[in-house]
Amino acid sequence: MKLKHRHYLRDKDIKKLEEELRNILGKKFYMPSKIEFGIMKDDVHLYLVNGVPFFVRMVDLLIPTIKAIMNKAAQLPKVTVDMGAVGFVTNGADIMVPGIVSVDDNVDKFALVMVTDEKHDKPLAVGLALMDTKTIKNSKKGPAIKNLHYVGDAIWNFE
Repeated sequence: MKLKHRHYLRDKDIKKLEEELRNILGKKFYMPSKIEFGIMKDDVHLYLVNGVPFFVRMVDLLIPTIKAIMNKAAQLPKVTVDMGAVGFVTNGADIMVPGIVSVDDNVDKFALVMVTDEKHDKPLAVGLALMDTKTIKNSKKGPAIKNLHYVGDAIWNFE
């Protein structure tokens, strides 16, 4: 997939992006000195480091990509799902409470989280928490995480 309007960001734009990420992630990210910007179809904005998507803006939400997490450029609270949920998560499904086997203690409602599998502890998705940690642990059913970006989607497959 090709990007429209692909270009490197100026230093002042990188500083704005860094400030926005600090507000979202705290100090749990690495900010590279050279970042490329491009727009995918559907008005999805990508921020690339060495040609790899590290951050993506969907509507007004800026999120780190799975590749950024794997490269230790960003850290998010973790929600772990059982192996039966993996296929659903990697097909874009939201994460339901019964599929969750563990959740970090610091997950707030509407916070960004990474979803991992219980066997390999590999990132599968980045999502938006629809419940906090306590509610997830005390619930028996319902959607807990809105799946925003997952292994196998257009952002993951971007080259």
